[in-house]
Amino acid sequence: MGITHATKQKLFHEIEHLSNSYLVELQGFIQYLQFKQSSIGRRLDNIRLLPPEHDPILQAIGVVDVTPFSETIDEILYEDTIH
Repeated sequence: MGITHATKQKLFHEIEHLSNSYLVELQGFIQYLQFKQSSIGRRLDNIRLLPPEHDPILQAIGVVDVTPFSETIDEILYEDTIH
């Protein structure tokens, strides 16, 4: 499905009426679309994710049973000031 000349003209007209901040945002989005259209972007889109049952990181979760680091970080960092 091709884009018509009238549609392009409408887009150009709408772009002309955007504020500068939105023009910057639009430029970033256009660069993102150009990246997706490039061969690198297409290859990244085609990367298949591992199913959860074959993901080695997910299999390792829960193997070690220790107190989470976050529970003791304040005591470790601020031991002299807490007491």
